[in-house]
Amino acid sequence: MFEGIRALWRGSLGRCPHCGYGRIFRSFFELVEGCAQCGRRYEGTGDQSTGAMGISLTVTTLIGFIGAVLVVLWLPNQLGWGVTALLTTLSGFQALAYRVSRGMWIGLLWITGAMDEDEHRDEFYR
Repeated sequence: MFEGIRALWRGSLGRCPHCGYGRIFRSFFELVEGCAQCGRRYEGTGDQSTGAMGISLTVTTLIGFIGAVLVVLWLPNQLGWGVTALLTTLSGFQALAYRVSRGMWIGLLWITGAMDEDEHRDEFYR
């Protein structure tokens, strides 16, 4: 269990979930193909970012729901400004949270062994 938590933590920090030394991202959103330290490929066949989008959207929706409840309770006379501020904040959060979510998703791929399956799938299709 500790290995899984460590892999998720490493991924959320943008590090290789396997060794913890290699970087996951080349730039803010661009993913490198694999770890420069241990050689582990991060995503095998195709772009597997659907899980990262799911994590990011779920967290953003949860924060938006809590924020909407707080806006209604604390600013009942200024709902227009509150909703505008909430939507602006959530849009910025969504852009920043996607990188962390993508790293966490790569950590989940490592935990479940899906990274290894993709490497074997590449060997199968040769």
